[in-house]
Amino acid sequence: MTNEIMEILQFVKQHPTKTAEELAQFLGIARQNASRKLRGLVDNNLLSMSGRGRATRYDLVESVHSFCFDTVKPLDEYLVFSQTLQPLIKGLNNNVVESLQYGFTEMFNNAIDHSEGTEISVEIRTTPISTFVSITDNGLGIFEKIQKAFDLVDIRQSIFELSKGKLTTDSKNHTGEGIFFSSKIFDFFCISSKGWAFVHNGNQIDVMYEHDIENIDGTKVMFEISHLTEKTCKEIFDEFAMPDEFSFAKTIVPINLAKHEGEFLISRSQAKRLVARFEHFQIVILDFAGVSSIGQAFADQLFRVYQNEYPNIELISINANLDVQDMINRAILGR
Repeated sequence: MTNEIMEILQFVKQHPTKTAEELAQFLGIARQNASRKLRGLVDNNLLSMSGRGRATRYDLVESVHSFCFDTVKPLDEYLVFSQTLQPLIKGLNNNVVESLQYGFTEMFNNAIDHSEGTEISVEIRTTPISTFVSITDNGLGIFEKIQKAFDLVDIRQSIFELSKGKLTTDSKNHTGEGIFFSSKIFDFFCISSKGWAFVHNGNQIDVMYEHDIENIDGTKVMFEISHLTEKTCKEIFDEFAMPDEFSFAKTIVPINLAKHEGEFLISRSQAKRLVARFEHFQIVILDFAGVSSIGQAFADQLFRVYQNEYPNIELISINANLDVQDMINRAILGR
């Protein structure tokens, strides 16, 4: 595909209700030229068309495939991958295929080993520019299971702990790395369960929210990747490993997830919950994007008290505004 075709397809994906006239404005060409380009993509089965005249709407051609598996019978995640997703992504770049294989097998294995459900369903949506996958089980629900297993305050705390990585309810057989790395590999990654969702969307800050759009009793994991992505699994793994090491030694913690709606990060107890399991890492990157302020006690507990207790764990703050950075600096000077 040419860059122009990809540009048009991306525009249609991001603006599905836009018309040829609006595409023409985006490309800086005449409406007739835009209409001709769009109809050419329709003829090549890259776009579908509906409506008439100036109200004509274009959408990416999408292929949908659905599968269902009974967990009563033994399941092998790679065999399921080879029977479902693998045939649909032949011809894509190796890094894309590898990323999809990694994410699919990790998430499907989680459903097999952890959900305690009886059924796992898979939906795959492919377009000319991306592949979307959802894996849904009818089990206990990941957030609730984590909350109970680790005796956490509430569902929100379980989502926050999950975002750090190295969290598993079965340490004998799992490392707790699959969800963390999958969320970083894909352009879009979401876990939804019982009215709660954790979302990692490209370079945007991680978000957690309560919703009633689709109340999943078990767990639904969704991920999407662009066919043109240049990211590789190795790059992501290396980003969170120490130099000359291959282990998962570095994590990035989205501080905004520790700030529940209507709350401010001001107390020592909040900081103590924040640092839970930091000792599993050598470097912890604290991402303050979306955090407007922190309190003196919170900063002191995190950057003085905790650092004095664990001097071998390096805390690195990023994306802190001036007010937050000032409070961090005051705490560090207090050491």
